[in-house]
Amino acid sequence: MKKRIKRLDKNKPSWSLTKIIIIKVLPVIAFLVAGFLLVPYESMYFQNNKVDTIHTKNEAVLFYNANCPYCQKVYPEIFWHNVLNFNNESKQIQTINVQNTNNKHYIAEFAIQATPTFMRTTNINQRLVSTNSQQIKQFIQTGGH
Repeated sequence: MKKRIKRLDKNKPSWSLTKIIIIKVLPVIAFLVAGFLLVPYESMYFQNNKVDTIHTKNEAVLFYNANCPYCQKVYPEIFWHNVLNFNNESKQIQTINVQNTNNKHYIAEFAIQATPTFMRTTNINQRLVSTNSQQIKQFIQTGGH
């Protein structure tokens, strides 16, 4: 009888693989997805805290305030745009956190009146203050024309 039970257990599907997936793989996937979604928001506070110059080879500049809800809406799109174009400097959008004391001089230097403000590096008078994805894409592609 004991041999028969053991033989039946061998034919039974193994739950150990399912347990391994649930216990080990699923948390890793959840961690990666959470990280993927949170990286741009964390980046807002820790990157761009001391920007020495405007990179004129970049396509545009985004002046933002990390605590601004409108900036928090726009920043992830710009973050992933830059990640996807990391090899092409001319497609990059430089991001400057004007909330940081090291960058506050840009507010007066470029007369930034609201955030988020996009500015062309080739013509500092071409600007856009918007959270609309379509308007931002059009501004970046055409310079606001």
